[in-house]
Amino acid sequence: MHGSQQDEGAGNAPFFPDRLITGLVRLCGALSTLLILWVLGQIVVAVVRRYIFDRPLQWNDEMIGYLLVAIVMLGAAEAFRRGDHISIDLVTSRLTPGAARLQAALASLSVMGFAVVVGFSIWDSISFARSFGSYSVGYIEIQTWIPQVPVLIGAVLLFLAAGLRLFRTIVEVRQ
Repeated sequence: MHGSQQDEGAGNAPFFPDRLITGLVRLCGALSTLLILWVLGQIVVAVVRRYIFDRPLQWNDEMIGYLLVAIVMLGAAEAFRRGDHISIDLVTSRLTPGAARLQAALASLSVMGFAVVVGFSIWDSISFARSFGSYSVGYIEIQTWIPQVPVLIGAVLLFLAAGLRLFRTIVEVRQ
């Protein structure tokens, strides 16, 4: 189950929603990778400014915190799609094929449930922050709902990736 199905690219995916979901998940995974490189550059600049020029960036740590949330949430669905997430296969590697498919379906449903809980929670948080008009404290004064948007995007992508895996598991059972 962890082989070719998760490694399929958007180009050779069998049907339209599959191509769309896989493409979106891969795009956000690539964006997450670019953000990692951006944060690395930001850290290098901050270290050089602080220790060589004795002129630290005041806003850097706060910005990196916001970007780390975006990195994790935009990359989670791609990690799930590829099977790169943390897993313990001590028991699952010993399951019969039927039990392994059932476990895969339950795992996908669990991820979908998690994504729904996170999605609705962050939606409530974003709605409240927008209606209240709250701003962050610190050097970067930004409306608090803005750095929360990647969490919502990540939850939706994670739900879609898990739904696609569940669909593939069900279709595999029927064939």
